[in-house]
Amino acid sequence: MSLSRTVILIIAFSFGAAVGVQAATTLRVRQHGLMLSQSSATLNKGDRIVFGNEDDVIHNIHIFGPGDEEHDLGLQKPGKDLSFVFAKPGAYRVRCNIHPSIKMAVTVK
Repeated sequence: MSLSRTVILIIAFSFGAAVGVQAATTLRVRQHGLMLSQSSATLNKGDRIVFGNEDDVIHNIHIFGPGDEEHDLGLQKPGKDLSFVFAKPGAYRVRCNIHPSIKMAVTVK
């Protein structure tokens, strides 16, 4: 390979032009008035959701994924964020263990 071709490839990789990898996205979902700011979302594998507690009560985010996958993110005090990376494709259910009416459906492609 010639030196000029090598330099072009290095520059292309540096700027992501030659890489077919999509950058992960972060979606922010607010908890306010004992509700989530959206009831559903469609994400790509590797995307993250940040759940922000804007209520004056404690929440507990629990995520149920494909198969028997479960993720209890624990107690979330007012003003705090919890986040989760959706690493596998499939259908997920998100809910608050303390307030079961707070729920969300997430589809990961």
